[in-house]
Amino acid sequence: MTDPTIPKPSEEPTDQPAREPYASSQDLPAIAAVPTRAETVPQAGVALGPPAAPQRSHRRTWAVGALALVTALAAGVVIGAAAGDDTGPAARANSSTSPAASSAAPTTAAPTTAVPTTTAPTSAAPSPTKTTPPPKPKPPSYKTLSERQWKLVAKNPDAYIGKTYVVFGRVTQFDAATGVDTFRANVAHRRMADEYDYETNTLLTGLAADLDNLVEDDIFRANVTVLSAFSYDTQIGGETTVPLLQVDAIKVL
Repeated sequence: MTDPTIPKPSEEPTDQPAREPYASSQDLPAIAAVPTRAETVPQAGVALGPPAAPQRSHRRTWAVGALALVTALAAGVVIGAAAGDDTGPAARANSSTSPAASSAAPTTAAPTTAVPTTTAPTSAAPSPTKTTPPPKPKPPSYKTLSERQWKLVAKNPDAYIGKTYVVFGRVTQFDAATGVDTFRANVAHRRMADEYDYETNTLLTGLAADLDNLVEDDIFRANVTVLSAFSYDTQIGGETTVPLLQVDAIKVL
């Protein structure tokens, strides 16, 4: 039975690298004698002192040094790569999504939104134009007639429509049958000495206000306009055609 107070010697590492064979026995390194398990176990009845520290193998020391060197070199490469990359993660992210730094982003001119200015129409007040009233119609000129001229008008009134003359006469009928604006009279070209010398039967019409003071048998002077020939029935059942004159002004003589 093995004494549990005896320390167990450390086992040889299993991951030692393979050593190259030596050319001769002279090249072999001097290896200290490793005590066997039997020699390390003390005999019964012998006082044991503190256990002697096992000697570490030179091969383990060489392997650990090589591993440390490899680790230092790898750490130096990583640190150098991190130091050389001065752009950082954010810069690398931006460089992967943004266009190349050497190519400038195209600039587009912003559309002009200025409201076009329009020139306000000039509203200069027009100079007042002097309006002249239309000329008053020239009052008609009433012409006096000779006896023969009057007989020509009485013979064919339609040939003198619109003509203006001065006539004289005597009222022969102005009653309810003729109305307040129309009357019959015997007319001549001038004022006659005898009332029976007015020979031409004539029908005259005008404004009732102008004829209000006129009655039968009055002698008058009138400015007239020839309208037309006019036919009417007589009291004895016949028909007669006479000149129809418009009274523009009348005066009882």
